[in-house]
Amino acid sequence: MSQRPVIYFSPIPWRGLHQRPQHTALFLAASRRVLFVEPRTLHAGAPPADEENLAFLSLPVIPTNARRPALRRLARLGAALPPLRRAVEARQVRLLADRAAALGLERPLLLFGHPEFHLLRRCFPSAPIAYDHMDDVLRFGDPPARLRRALERLAREARLVSATSRKLAEQMESLGVKEPLLVGNGVEWERFAGKDTPPAEPEGLADLPRPRAVYVGSVAEWFDLELLFALAERLPTVAFPVIGPVRPALSSRLRGAPANLRCFGARPYEEVPAWLAHCQAALIPFRRTPLTEAVDPVKVYEYLAAGLPVVSTPFSPELRDLAGPVTLADDASGFAEALERLLATPRAPDEQRAAAAPRRWERQLACLADALDDISN
Repeated sequence: MSQRPVIYFSPIPWRGLHQRPQHTALFLAASRRVLFVEPRTLHAGAPPADEENLAFLSLPVIPTNARRPALRRLARLGAALPPLRRAVEARQVRLLADRAAALGLERPLLLFGHPEFHLLRRCFPSAPIAYDHMDDVLRFGDPPARLRRALERLAREARLVSATSRKLAEQMESLGVKEPLLVGNGVEWERFAGKDTPPAEPEGLADLPRPRAVYVGSVAEWFDLELLFALAERLPTVAFPVIGPVRPALSSRLRGAPANLRCFGARPYEEVPAWLAHCQAALIPFRRTPLTEAVDPVKVYEYLAAGLPVVSTPFSPELRDLAGPVTLADDASGFAEALERLLATPRAPDEQRAAAAPRRWERQLACLADALDDISN
């Protein structure tokens, strides 16, 4: 392969929610060698075995954004201790250097998906640096000041900065980046829309009556649980399956959920199309916050590719581009009216799929790969 190998520093583990980092690594590995570097977390399993052009490395981190509040507080106290922080960073450097040497990765390009691993650039001081700004990292909880400094240094040092949304591109411009590359999120089209025969109904879902309005993704601080509860109470004949991990702080509140709302927890990415295939609508009940305003949600393209009508809060400007296939509603009353209307007179699945067709991952990531090649030369 003629392309320079890539060391990709992911913000999430490979076995976490299957999102942009995994799709990016897989796309790049089709034409070059990729080392996927992930944070070692308590809730995710070990990475898979190496493939022909895709290798993995889990690095220890101080879990300052841990899911459990007590662990998060403890981690942030520990991160404030310079000796502990330096010890973790030294361990990261040794593990990365040893892994890259064992793989024979010479003259790599460093692609950062998060500023957390920024200091690891010291392993390859002459390597070109790129940064893919996929979330407003300064809006997650109460980030330490050094994370802002790392983001600012990446903005200065990166020869290429890409962003997933217009808001994130503007944030990079405010840090001095000239013309960040806008690369929105996408969908694995064939997996969600390319099967003539629907997959078998997942175990557990058959217990819920139809119609079903599904949510797939994390249930975290940005998720409007009160809105979903109110919607379920207004529409008692509709079932509301929720597929995805639940933050511990919200778990206890789900025990008081209406009877027609059921959480199934996290499910493997490979199973998600089956859950969508046996539902009649999909939801994105997000709060509108500075964090969500910068989001280009992967789930909306997966919903649409599966042919489902979508009801969402207007949390992100990116959703305006999908007006029509996606119905926007501000509150429980608007959600209920929109959902009842869509269930009574559903849109043709092919019309919904057409809205997602231009957002295939291979199309979205091709321009990023080309830009990486440009800075590699």
